[in-house]
Parts: sequence; C-alpha cells; structure tokens
Amino acid sequence: MGLAPSVAAAPCRLRTIMERQEGCVCQVRMRLNQKVTTAELIGTHELLYFVGEIIEAPDSPRGCRTKITVRVDGDVTRDLARFCRFMGVNMVNEAQA
Repeated sequence: MGLAPSVAAAPCRLRTIMERQEGCVCQVRMRLNQKVTTAELIGTHELLYFVGEIIEAPDSPRGCRTKITVRVDGDVTRDLARFCRFMGVNMVNEAQA
C-alpha cells in the first residue's frame, strides 16, 4: 500500500500543443504560495536548480501551458547536493549565477 498525498491534486485541463495545434498536454493550475523546487539536468554533469514559492500561475494562450512565477528562496539544497555528489554532477544555483 502506497502513501497518499497530503493534499488533493491540483486542478488541470487538457489543451492542444500550441506550436503545432495537434495532440494535447495537461495544463496544471499550480497552487499559489506552494513551495517548489525546479531542477534541470544539463547533459550528465550539471544540475541547474532553484527553490521558491509560487506567487502567480499565469494562464496565457502563448508558450508553455503550465506556467508559474516563483519568488526564489527556500532550501532543499542538502538533498540535491547529496544526489549530485553521488552522481558526479556539478550543482549550479541559477538564482545566484
């Protein structure tokens, strides 16, 4: 038996892929004031990340379907650093770069 999330799923809707007007993607309405960590692995040796709080979830017909504006703060860097050391990945904080 798995662990259930402590909050309900965020609302979402299916939308076309804007650039091609074919297929569909899920647009998630992210919750304001929610803590988030965004990380992108570049190749196999670098991880760009930032941690913060969602302050806006714009709904626009252009660009990515799920968008958030984040006030950068918070800290899960110890966990990310442990992962990066294990994988031999250089960790770069985009908010300070």
